[in-house]
Amino acid sequence: MGQSFKLVCPRAKLSYHGTCGIKLGEFLFEHRELDDLVELLAVPVQPQDRPRPLPSFKTPGPRYVNKPNTKKSSPSTTTTSSLCSLPLELHHLIFFFSPFIEDVVRLGMTNQYFWSIACQYIEDYLVSSFGAWAGKNLVSVGEDVEPGDFPPGLFSAEELEAEFAAFRQLQIDIPDYKDYDEELVPEEPFTLWHFTYEEVSKTSRNELSMTNRALATIGACSERDIRRDPAWPCVEKQFYVKKTTYLPPDEEWILRNLTAKQIVRSEAIALSPDYIQGPHIEFLGFGEVILSRVCWSTSSSVGMKDTTNIERGVWAGHRFDITTRSKHETETRGEDWIDVSDEVKKEIANIWENEYGPDWRDVITKGRRCTYRYT
Repeated sequence: MGQSFKLVCPRAKLSYHGTCGIKLGEFLFEHRELDDLVELLAVPVQPQDRPRPLPSFKTPGPRYVNKPNTKKSSPSTTTTSSLCSLPLELHHLIFFFSPFIEDVVRLGMTNQYFWSIACQYIEDYLVSSFGAWAGKNLVSVGEDVEPGDFPPGLFSAEELEAEFAAFRQLQIDIPDYKDYDEELVPEEPFTLWHFTYEEVSKTSRNELSMTNRALATIGACSERDIRRDPAWPCVEKQFYVKKTTYLPPDEEWILRNLTAKQIVRSEAIALSPDYIQGPHIEFLGFGEVILSRVCWSTSSSVGMKDTTNIERGVWAGHRFDITTRSKHETETRGEDWIDVSDEVKKEIANIWENEYGPDWRDVITKGRRCTYRYT
């Protein structure tokens, strides 16, 4: 049957949602959640025509200390001048440091001026799901990985020792062992699979995609009765942001291995140019390429017909992003990068042909996979 695999960013303590892993064949050939992985790595393009009157700082500046006002003011005057009379920069800071996105929504709905500010932060929050895992070390770890078996260069010896100690403390803190002496708590060997545990890594489906973030925000607003406001029908439209605004389909997108300085071109791996929709490629795209090369396990039991030692991925533990070709050329002018598109294309063809036979291209484009709706 094969072991289960799960995507993690071990150094960043991030895990793909869900507590259970997925069989590698199912994940690679049938699971549409690889579209989420593409968006987690896709660096959004900021529209040039979008107004951005946001503050250029991330931390508040010096606190303002007002001299005591000895003059008496009427309650109405004090109330009117309290919040709306503050400088624009302070209004932005209030929105910027609001702990929950529903707080941004509620404050924005107080008047049109605040709503014009809130819209920017709501959209920024939704769009920030794009590229959230860009530049982070990525591994699809198998549950049968043994202690001490880590991808080369992922952790130093000192870092692994610290991870072992932190995990040991988690074991000691388990409620079942609260009455035990620390020396009597059973010791479980630490492996790469433990980074899939909720106690070790952050796991949240709501953070994975813009759609999930929007739905979660609407749900939170409903719990706070914000949706009872008569203005809600107009407000709700703000949560439906077009992905194509930030992931333009008319741009040429490439997958970058930032660790090895390698690139994969979309037109090289797409089964047809018509299947390319920005960073998303229908049927077989960047998500499948990454997953086929970042797996790591001690056991070769993967439940597939592939013979390329997929469980010892050559990219396991590497850092990635998906960006436009134009941005890549601007950022890396003068640097040496290797185009491995042809190598990856042959590798992918071998995996899929072993699974579906010589007519694998026809097989997977005739209903085995759902096409991605890119809006």
